[in-house]
Amino acid sequence: MTEHEPGHGATHIRNVVTDSTVHYLVQIGVLNGDLHLTVPPRTEAADTPLGRAEERLARSLLHQWRAEADAWEMADPEPLAVRWVHSRTALAPGTELRGRGDRVDTMAGALLGLDHRRLLILGGAGAGKTTLAVLLTLELLARRLTRGEDVPVPVLLSLESWDAERVNFHDWLIGRVTEEHPGLPRVDGLHPARRLVSERRLLPVLDSLDELPEHRRIAVLRALGHQLGGEGGVVLICRTEPYRALVDTQQDVLRVDSAIEALPLDPTDVASYLRRVRQPSRAAQWAPLLEELRSAPDSPVSRALSTPLMVWLLRRGYERAPADPGELLDRGRFANAWQVEQHLLDRIVPASFPPLPPSPDRLHPPRPWEPRRARVWLSFLARLMNRQQTAELAWWRLFGASLPRALTGPALIAVGIVLSVLFDQVLGAVEGSRNQFGYGSSLGLGVALAGVSRTAGQVWFGDDATATPRRRVDPLRFAGALRSAGRNGRLGRAWRLTVVIGGPPVVLALGLWQLLEPGTEGIALMAAVLLSGYLTIVLAAPSDTVDAATPDALLRSERTSVLVTLLVLAPLLAVGAGLVDWSVSQRYAFHQVDWIHAAATWCGAAATFLLLSPWSRWLLARCSLALAGRLPWPLMTFLRDAHRAGLLQRTAGTYRFRNLRLQQHLAGRAAAGPGGAGASVAPVAPVVPVIPAPRATPGGPAVVPGPATVATGPLVGVSLRPASAWRGITVRREPGSYLLSGRIRTVMLAHWAPIGALLGLHLVRITVSGAWDRADSWKPLLGLPALGLLVMLISLLRRRRLELHITDTFIAAGQGRFRCRYEWADVAEAALRPVHLRGRDTRAHGIHVRLRPGAPVPPERFRGRDGWYLVQPMTVLRALPPDLVEALEQLSGGRWRPPGP
Repeated sequence: MTEHEPGHGATHIRNVVTDSTVHYLVQIGVLNGDLHLTVPPRTEAADTPLGRAEERLARSLLHQWRAEADAWEMADPEPLAVRWVHSRTALAPGTELRGRGDRVDTMAGALLGLDHRRLLILGGAGAGKTTLAVLLTLELLARRLTRGEDVPVPVLLSLESWDAERVNFHDWLIGRVTEEHPGLPRVDGLHPARRLVSERRLLPVLDSLDELPEHRRIAVLRALGHQLGGEGGVVLICRTEPYRALVDTQQDVLRVDSAIEALPLDPTDVASYLRRVRQPSRAAQWAPLLEELRSAPDSPVSRALSTPLMVWLLRRGYERAPADPGELLDRGRFANAWQVEQHLLDRIVPASFPPLPPSPDRLHPPRPWEPRRARVWLSFLARLMNRQQTAELAWWRLFGASLPRALTGPALIAVGIVLSVLFDQVLGAVEGSRNQFGYGSSLGLGVALAGVSRTAGQVWFGDDATATPRRRVDPLRFAGALRSAGRNGRLGRAWRLTVVIGGPPVVLALGLWQLLEPGTEGIALMAAVLLSGYLTIVLAAPSDTVDAATPDALLRSERTSVLVTLLVLAPLLAVGAGLVDWSVSQRYAFHQVDWIHAAATWCGAAATFLLLSPWSRWLLARCSLALAGRLPWPLMTFLRDAHRAGLLQRTAGTYRFRNLRLQQHLAGRAAAGPGGAGASVAPVAPVVPVIPAPRATPGGPAVVPGPATVATGPLVGVSLRPASAWRGITVRREPGSYLLSGRIRTVMLAHWAPIGALLGLHLVRITVSGAWDRADSWKPLLGLPALGLLVMLISLLRRRRLELHITDTFIAAGQGRFRCRYEWADVAEAALRPVHLRGRDTRAHGIHVRLRPGAPVPPERFRGRDGWYLVQPMTVLRALPPDLVEALEQLSGGRWRPPGP
């Protein structure tokens, strides 16, 4: 900056650097005058524990989404200009917000200037909604980290993982941040996610609303409208047509400060963009197409190239010779825009995996995938995701394919038999002569002890947590692993402290007892089992790293977990079994200890840990699908290359296709006919008449309501008979009162979970122990299911008393000897929600209420999730009989919230 005085030249020169985070400043040439370096001051909040955690989270998110932007070529020096205008589709107060996709800084500033920072991003399929969300996220993070602005940390999440009918929005947001960034600095000894959410230091950016089934979209908007509060900000992303349909059919949707919608791309802008990014050597091949875009805006190719997705497909499909983009001008082949779009979608896979020459100078060069086979593999994955009704591609869900599930039993038996033969040969060779009693009992003991250790981890962390892979803590950092296990346990705080603190002294005391009393049998084995269960809990604790996990990191973590169990937990159980033999030898003065049985115990435990691990299920799915030609052998390498090519997006340990339109096209679900472009939609399950299977309720049984019509997949379109038509039920309807009473038959299903676990362990035991060639060993495989069916039949003989009384002043219920009553004056809202018993989803649905602050709280038995309290479990369906719904609507005083269709 040069200062002048009247009539004089330059009198003073100042060199000013503002809004910088540089560590070194390099001056080219001569430095004239003073240097003034202005660095944004560090806010006081950043010096607090919560501020430091917020800073770490922001830097982790910046690293994550910058990598995604690079993979998607969002940081192109010449970005495509997408125009965004204010939309009247949403219920917005009319705040004008508009801008261009290549000038995200102005849009971010406008977002921060909104009263509640609630923005709705609309557009057609492939209009660039997700791209804008990523760029907005990066811009807000850059403002915070490089300019020192006090803005909330944007957290971009997919709505697919949120079940709005079961989980409160804030609890879901806290869970996602805690799961993806477990290593954030602790605040008062706790993970800072809850503080960050409660103090509005996070800005949720929620994508994929349109990819949810309709009833889930309604639940999401309704939940956001009720749970965000007066100051909660949010950026919501959805396609225009699905959101317009929600607005037309529902009145209590989320109200936002402003809504923007993407305009179709101008053909002239598209031509200018393609001219800038094309290779100079291919100008002649691109010239006819660019001229068509400028001169014929209504041509099929001009209408097709109206979205960023299609422009990206065009650029990627024709960037290399000998591909000729001029072929799109052939009106004989491409008579309308839909045919152009389908052609571009067909070309993207061959263009993403071109033949590449070898690159000896690179350690991991890209692999030369054959395009035809790559298309087959991606199509299989897309169809599998459609069948599972998900847009997330997770490697552990490949086991849900029909082929690996069908091969589970035969593969388990075959591998178990091979291991039994191998164990017999190895153990016999080590001993020098065959033991006349065999090793079956020791192998079976190892299987049983390993099952006990696995059960300890499932009880501690819950079945849901152990079923989904996660990045585990470093086993060499035992103190950190112990803290993580204590923080993430599902049991109560008192139980967790008792186990974490009291576990080692108990094991040590048992070990000393064994040493002081060598003749005491079983004490060492008890100590080994307790120590193995204790270490199972510690080593299964989630990692404390800050950055979000990747699919490869999760797979490596599972392999490490299997290796640790084989080398640490299984030997512990073997030592305990060996010490039992040592105790017997001490008591009866044997000359030597038969340690070969300890080795057999290790073999049984190791086989159990290996065969029942998530990694083994992944290995079965990968090998079977690769042998069938549906997936490549190096699947994770293929997915990484597809991500680098821009076909996939990577988020929180899973992959997603870049666009839902691409996923549906690869799955063979073209959305529109030749008459137009049309966006693809998620598959809808067919409606079929079935008799609903009963589920367990808080009392154990579940109501069997009778035949109903339901949709496969999500229970939508459910119709029930009136409660007055149910057998054994009497309904008395009076003005201001509704009384349902009677006795119903219930069926017990809670026992099937332990029976299934016992069946799996028994199958492992009889195969690895060599008992597979004896007919009596297979009898329990028939006896246990028969026992389960017998329990169900006996439970049907019992008729349980059921009462539900609704008036205009209260709602009361009773089942068996348990009673509850809620005054309507204490109730904020009532709804049909899934029933949870002691933290577990019973798969039944019942009437729940949310109480006002200060209202009397019912006993622990009636406490559900997310601040809801159970009134009465009703059916296994997400529906109530119509006469009961009518009574709730009339007598609740407007508090009843009907379930979505």
